[in-house]
Amino acid sequence: METQQHQDPQTIPIEGLDIRYTELTDGKHLREWLTEPGILRWFPMCDDVEIDDAVSRWIGFARYKCSLTATMNGEPCGLITLYLQPYRKLAHQCEFGIIVGTGQRDKGIGSHLIKNAIHLAKSYFNIELLHLQVYAENPATHLYQRWGFKEFGRQNQWIKEAPGDYRARLFMERLI
Repeated sequence: METQQHQDPQTIPIEGLDIRYTELTDGKHLREWLTEPGILRWFPMCDDVEIDDAVSRWIGFARYKCSLTATMNGEPCGLITLYLQPYRKLAHQCEFGIIVGTGQRDKGIGSHLIKNAIHLAKSYFNIELLHLQVYAENPATHLYQRWGFKEFGRQNQWIKEAPGDYRARLFMERLI
């Protein structure tokens, strides 16, 4: 892997935007965002039971202060979680998950969440490498590329939507 430094994109201040630690009660917002029409196309869950399981796992990291919630004028609008590794040999790296509510997308909130998560990962958890998984067709891949994440792998038959209908996922990473 390349060890070159990456210049982070500039984030433009957004009036009313605040980034805070995620609280367990933010799970209700995460569930709402995951059940918005069209969203599950970008996530592997397919029903309420799977969504509830994902919310529980995702929001559970809040107790380690490694999850951040974006609020717009006090109302949660996005969330990013660092999935910290429990083993010392893996603790230098972690995967993350991010979601922004439909009405707040394409406004720079995802960039603010990534910027703050990078700072949190590096400064508080000594993370050296961040990585993620994303559907190959997901428009968010452009956001990750702007932040210096590079594709390092692809799985072509990751999600099986229907017999013979598969979706690929990309693996992306970035040194921080």
